[in-house]
Amino acid sequence: MKAVNYKNGKVQVFNTPPPNGDGVLVNILTSGICGTDIHLFSSDLESPHIAGHEFAGITENGKPVAIEPYTRCGDCGSCKSGDSHLCTNNFSCFGVDSNGGMTEQMIVPEYCLVPLKDEVQTKDACLAEPLAVAFHGLVRTNTKAHHRIAVVGAGSIGLCAVAAARYIGCEVGLHAKYDHQMDAGERLGATPISGTYDRVIDCAGVTGIMELCQSLANPAAWIILLSVYWDQFDMPGIPAFVKELKIFPSMMYGQTNGVRDIEEAVTILAKNPQIGDIIISHRFPLDAAKEAFNTARNRKSGAIKVVFDNTL
Repeated sequence: MKAVNYKNGKVQVFNTPPPNGDGVLVNILTSGICGTDIHLFSSDLESPHIAGHEFAGITENGKPVAIEPYTRCGDCGSCKSGDSHLCTNNFSCFGVDSNGGMTEQMIVPEYCLVPLKDEVQTKDACLAEPLAVAFHGLVRTNTKAHHRIAVVGAGSIGLCAVAAARYIGCEVGLHAKYDHQMDAGERLGATPISGTYDRVIDCAGVTGIMELCQSLANPAAWIILLSVYWDQFDMPGIPAFVKELKIFPSMMYGQTNGVRDIEEAVTILAKNPQIGDIIISHRFPLDAAKEAFNTARNRKSGAIKVVFDNTL
C-alpha cells in the first residue's frame, strides 16, 4: 500500500506492506497535514515511520470513525484522572514517533476509535483531531458562553479554535494575517478583533506575538497556547504581572468530566457540517504528497488545511 513520510527535507511516497497485528483495521479515507508535520519536514529531520496524526476512515465492518491518535497505558495516575495524553508509561503519538495515518490502512487499538455521528462526513473527520486540541484548551480553562474569546492566528488550528469557541456560545474576535483566513473565520462566526478579551488563544506561535496577546487580555484572563513553541517563547513580564495573566499550554486532549475531548470535537463537526468546507482548502491523493506539502507550506496560496483524500 502507499504511504508518506519525509527525510532530509524531502517528502517521500513509498510502498509498504499492509499492517498486521492486534487491534482494529481502519481503511483510511482522509488524513490532514498538521503544522507539526510542516515543522518536522522543514527541519530536515528523518521520519522513518509513516507520517500523519489527523486521520479518519472506515473500519472493516463499515463503521465510520475518527482516530484519537495516541497510545497510553490506562493505569498510571494521569490516565486514571482523564489525562491519558499525559501518560507516563506508554505514550506514543501516531505519525510522530510511530506509524501514522498518511497511508491506506492502519491498525489501531480499539480505544482509539471515535464513532462519527450521521451528520459528519468521513472525508472531513480528520478535523476532529485539531478541533479536539482547540476544545481541550477552552474546556480546561473553564470557558463558558459569556466569555469573550480572541483568536490570534487563523491557520487551521486558529479556525478550529473559532469553531470550538462558537460551539460553546462565545463571542469570538479573530486576528488573521491573510484575507482568505479572515473570510473563513467570519464564515465560522468570528468578527475582527475589537477591545479586550477573557481568553486569548495563541494560534500563531511566532516570536513577538505574545505582546499582542497580552495587550488583548483582560485582567486575570487566560492566554491559551494552541501553537507549539519549539524553542523558548517571549513573555513580556510587566503586563503579565500587572494583569495577573494565567497561561495554559494545551497539550493535545484527554477526557474532561468523563467525556473525551475528541468526542466533543466530533459533536462540533455534527453541529456545523460546513466546518469541513470552510477549513479544508485543498485535497490531494497520496501520490501527490510533494505538491500537498508545498501547498500546505504556502499560506499565500490560499491554503488553510490541506488533506490527503484516498478517494481521489
